Amino acid sequence: MYKLACLFVLFSMISCQSITSSDDPQLGEEFELGFGEQVSLDNRGLSIEFKDLLEDSRCPEGVTCVWAGNAQVALLLNDSQATLNTYLEPQEMTISGYRIELISVSPYPVYEQDIAKEDYVAKLVVAKN
Repeated sequence: MYKLACLFVLFSMISCQSITSSDDPQLGEEFELGFGEQVSLDNRGLSIEFKDLLEDSRCPEGVTCVWAGNAQVALLLNDSQATLNTYLEPQEMTISGYRIELISVSPYPVYEQDIAKEDYVAKLVVAKN
């Protein structure tokens, strides 16, 4: 009987955890978005998609460059497109009352190593303006 009670308690804890946890990013918090991925934000009918990597001219590791370079991504917030940069302006933008900020793009380039678009991840923050 004791084992049955322990199993019941363990099952209850696991089921409660899965109900309360959420993989959806929250407004105002950093989150990562993979290339081609789309997520809903904060259960508000708001979605964001990493639509395209338009540029990655960042100075690769193992190389000395004149300037740091820039990564540029195209994002889709519901039906509105935003083009944001890691080094150049704009690094953030307001669309439909929400501020979208590009924190970083990874992986960082390495000399003589190709990176497939599908491997890119954008770190973002979306907040109510």
